[in-house]
Amino acid sequence: MSRAVTADHVLFDECIDAFRKERDDYRPSHKGESWSFLLTPFIINEEWDLGKYQVSTSLKVTLPGPYSAFISKVNNPEWVGTHNSHLFGIALSTIVSSVTLKPCKSTRDDYLCRRSELSEHDIHQLAIIHPVVVVGPGANHSSLSKSKQDQLRGEISNLIDILFSLDYKTYRIVMQSLRLIHLSLITKRDDFGLAYLLIVSAIESIAQEAIKRDEVKRKDADEAAWKEKSKEDPLFQSLLAAYLDSRGKNEYLRERFVKFIEKYAPVENWEKYVVHPMQDLVDSIEGINSSQNFEHVTGKHWLEKYPDDFTKEKVYSILSNVYKHRSCFVHRGKQPPHTNPNPSFNRFFQEVRQYGGYNIEEEILPNYELLLGLAKNSLYNWTSEKLNKALQRTSR
Repeated sequence: MSRAVTADHVLFDECIDAFRKERDDYRPSHKGESWSFLLTPFIINEEWDLGKYQVSTSLKVTLPGPYSAFISKVNNPEWVGTHNSHLFGIALSTIVSSVTLKPCKSTRDDYLCRRSELSEHDIHQLAIIHPVVVVGPGANHSSLSKSKQDQLRGEISNLIDILFSLDYKTYRIVMQSLRLIHLSLITKRDDFGLAYLLIVSAIESIAQEAIKRDEVKRKDADEAAWKEKSKEDPLFQSLLAAYLDSRGKNEYLRERFVKFIEKYAPVENWEKYVVHPMQDLVDSIEGINSSQNFEHVTGKHWLEKYPDDFTKEKVYSILSNVYKHRSCFVHRGKQPPHTNPNPSFNRFFQEVRQYGGYNIEEEILPNYELLLGLAKNSLYNWTSEKLNKALQRTSR
């Protein structure tokens, strides 16, 4: 049960419970029709039928300066009820963000969720929740092609079906990871380092479920010889015991993070997971004039690095460094070494050079968009595998 008054603050556990009822016989304490709102950075041109509920087409609100807002009303399923019905909208915005890989929001209270019709004042009150830059530097491309919207709607509907089919414990774990992706997207403009931390944590949270410690823990080749030596040397025995105790406390989180990506988002699929930064714009232009060819925009440039340009060992090193940079931000507040949060033409990686006298250090860094693609698809692939195994056990 959620709080009596949420007071403009979100406790996401309440949203997880509001989105999917834990028991089939659950009945809301405040029955009745309710709504929530989805604010997207793009225009929803046609109503989204997501099975258990519908998302209306976007209402565009023009705000001062370069800002606009896009508001869609959602008719909540019956189990949500009228008390704190906005919690459902927050959970839905999390799922939509995690599929579209674009920042979406909802309301932090349910005052407007009780109204079947909105006044002009209500609409502007909603609009300021999620203003989107639509012109000028850093502008968001707010128009998606019909085929793209159809694809996203299908992916969202499919993910929701999976979430409702999982056992409730796994459902909660997946929703927590989706929330990390969501928070990363909505904080990226304010702090790139925090967004980077959150997207890595989204992968790590599932990696700890999917990859057990014993799968990656290391055992030194000389350990047997050390044990023999310790039988004759009490001082060495004490040293070995301290080493084994320290190793036993190592959760191998970095190794599990990398292995999870290798297993559930293998490098040979990365080109399917990451669209070109200019693709949405190109799709919109092609929708108007299909005779133009934009291969020179979205194709591989002669200096650009693609995943298949690297060896397996180099990819492992790149992913391992991702976790290192995440830790530097957590423990020291040090930003990742990326020099551009929004590369226009580098689809997968950035090359960073640091000069120290006569020494030049070069590092290949995954773009934020690549990390998003890995988070989304590794989570989806693991979740699908988890569900398939559960269905197989049930059918026996």
